[in-house]
Amino acid sequence: MAERRGGRWLPLVAAGAVVAVAAGVTVVLNTRGGGEPRPAAAGPSSAPAGPPARSDQVVRDGDRVAGRGQVVALPGRPVQLCAPYATVDIYPEPVPAPCRVAVTVTGLDLDRLTQRRERDGAVWGSARVEGVYRAGTLTVTRQLDDRPGPVPDVIKADRVPCPEPPGGWPRQPADPSRLLAALSAAVRAHPETYNGLWVRYPYGWHLQDTSDRKGIEVYLVGTTGDVEAARAALGELVPAEHLCVTAVRWSKAAMDAAQEQLSGPAAEAAGISAGRGELLEDRVVAELVVLDERASDYLATVAGGRVTPRPLLRKLR
Repeated sequence: MAERRGGRWLPLVAAGAVVAVAAGVTVVLNTRGGGEPRPAAAGPSSAPAGPPARSDQVVRDGDRVAGRGQVVALPGRPVQLCAPYATVDIYPEPVPAPCRVAVTVTGLDLDRLTQRRERDGAVWGSARVEGVYRAGTLTVTRQLDDRPGPVPDVIKADRVPCPEPPGGWPRQPADPSRLLAALSAAVRAHPETYNGLWVRYPYGWHLQDTSDRKGIEVYLVGTTGDVEAARAALGELVPAEHLCVTAVRWSKAAMDAAQEQLSGPAAEAAGISAGRGELLEDRVVAELVVLDERASDYLATVAGGRVTPRPLLRKLR
């Protein structure tokens, strides 16, 4: 489906955010601005984007690790550092349920949690920690404030992985919605070859921009097949000067198949909370708390081991 910029992309950052909890889900959600999502600034590329785990990245018993994440402490239960889940804002904020995928945490000062919440004996918030991992438990040796990082610039120019035409990218043709609908239908009809359709803004996009290049769009498609053949086929639907076709490693169908393997009881038993296909970055990521041997072995069975792990806790060198 084509993504158009009607508002702002909302990154998952702690600044200006709320903690939302649903069905054991605890994540940080941004509350700045509004409108529909804006794609990230990267674009498909034939180069690998995010390699699979190396053996030296796998966390084994006794290894020192560091990272940040959401903490849930419920009465009568061990304190948990939880893997992220996709969810939505909930008001009023309920007491969280136990996290489905988590590591047990000892030695954590709950009074020092960032964005700390407390209700009915439950405490939750976020923390940045270092410690020793052993048998599914993190023993904290150092705890820091989970301060938010810088907010990304969401109005800068998008990267387009195709050469700029002489004189620059032209303004979109008349009736772009009709062209986009035809292009989107063609891409969706071949998920085994294409990875999706995206609208990119090579010169940026801003409501106060009064230049002639304000809002110029390029229609970006990635393919696992022959780039020139795809460009010729899609160029019958959209003028070539508005189109960027580039080689990618992942088709939409391959992403969907990998995401299916990264969800459900078997994945959760391996410590994986979710899989996410990131079309613009040309990768599939697995969300998990820690890449231990159990998780690494499971990921080796998914998509030929091509999935990029995204653990909250990483081994310290």
